[in-house]
Amino acid sequence: MRLRYALILAAVLGALASARADVIHLVDGGKHRGTIIKETRRKVVIETAVGPVTVSRDDIVEIVREQDPRSEFLRRLKKLREKTPDDADAWFELGRWASERGLERDARRCHRRAVKLDAFHEGAHRALGHKLYQGRWYTPADYERVSRGLVRHDGRWVTPEEKARLEREKTSAAPPVPASSSGSAGRALRPAAPRRPTPAGAPRAPRKAAPASGEDTAWYRDNTKVCEFADAPVYESKHYEIKTNVKPEYAERYGRMMDRYYRRFLKVFRDFLPKGELPKGTIWIYSSRAEFQRHERVGPTTGGFYQTGLRRVTAFHGPFGNTGTTREVLAHEGTHQFEDFVLGGRGFSNAPIWILEGLAVLFESAVYDGKEVIVGLVPRDRLASLKRGLAAGTLIPLDRLIRTPQPSFTAYHYAHAWSLIYMILYSSESKAVRKKTQQWFADLFMLSRTRRVTPEDVIERCGGPEGFAALEERWKNFIRDLPYDYDPRRR
Repeated sequence: MRLRYALILAAVLGALASARADVIHLVDGGKHRGTIIKETRRKVVIETAVGPVTVSRDDIVEIVREQDPRSEFLRRLKKLREKTPDDADAWFELGRWASERGLERDARRCHRRAVKLDAFHEGAHRALGHKLYQGRWYTPADYERVSRGLVRHDGRWVTPEEKARLEREKTSAAPPVPASSSGSAGRALRPAAPRRPTPAGAPRAPRKAAPASGEDTAWYRDNTKVCEFADAPVYESKHYEIKTNVKPEYAERYGRMMDRYYRRFLKVFRDFLPKGELPKGTIWIYSSRAEFQRHERVGPTTGGFYQTGLRRVTAFHGPFGNTGTTREVLAHEGTHQFEDFVLGGRGFSNAPIWILEGLAVLFESAVYDGKEVIVGLVPRDRLASLKRGLAAGTLIPLDRLIRTPQPSFTAYHYAHAWSLIYMILYSSESKAVRKKTQQWFADLFMLSRTRRVTPEDVIERCGGPEGFAALEERWKNFIRDLPYDYDPRRR
């Protein structure tokens, strides 16, 4: 009987120990966690997982007496919401605290909140099981879809090759179209649907203009690999360290080209440069698209990416898309790298995505003639999509653009972000208006060094809802009137 009561008492004490936990913080930075079972003026005895431990009062910095984990979590949650509701790190730490005590559901809530406040918070993303790909974080399911370049077909995700095969099989299995009564084989039996009218004033996509520079692009088609990438040498230019296994003369050419871009970065970001010397940029360039895809496990539509933690740009040597090359990819991702240098790690995470991507498209659209980088020319396809959207009434409202998270940014969003940045830099409005708009942008950019820039900050610093609405109207007029061949050098 005594043994039975002893077992029951042990179970009750064990339950109490799990329901509450006292923590003794020591002078040397250590701590003991368990249940305090005895206290005197000189010492404290705490029951820990490995048995009782006696601690001298002289060695104790603080004793934290916690209630049951759930009650303590709610107490800490209330304190966080009152004092630091917009601090992503605070939410992450609370989530980690909850996870250590088995409160996984509460931990995930905290980590999701941290990610919502800071889209680049690495700790919170990893706690949620997210995976980093091309500088963006994805859920495991989305990572699998994006990294493999899967596309939607009949309600499921398949590879582009599988989709093409399924569509061919579907076409070959379809019954032949019967001939009409007039004997004309293959003609539809019902009248064709009327053509959709084009909105009044809707611009047609402009014809591709001849390149404005005499840039040599033939060298991008030479994918000679001098060695395996793991053994590739690092070529140092004035501002970059470039690891690549292309021909040495191509590596040197990339170094000269990126140094020219660096000079433009310095000019555009001159008012935001931090004190001290900026680090050299790290760039990896694989000798071919196939090698890039194999090593980095990326899909066929990926030209390159920037990794914030490593501060590294990764790309491949060769043509990209219909008319692009490695240069445009390096210019875009290199802009993100320089933004990271200027804003300083956390500042890059704090900056609005529309600012970061808008500036990247600005540099991606530059022209390089082998000697100089010419910034400010109009990306024709992006402007054409905006003019069509303006005529059809399908532009993304700026209020929605500034609230769009990074994973939801599409090519159409990139065009909007570019056009807003372009208007800020090159609008032909009065000097006073342009200066006021540029100051608004500068304030937002600098604010990101200290904390996350929210959509409310964007609107408030633009003069509130009325001022932001006026900015949107000016932006629409700017898109409408902007010619495809606009060159700010001829202003």
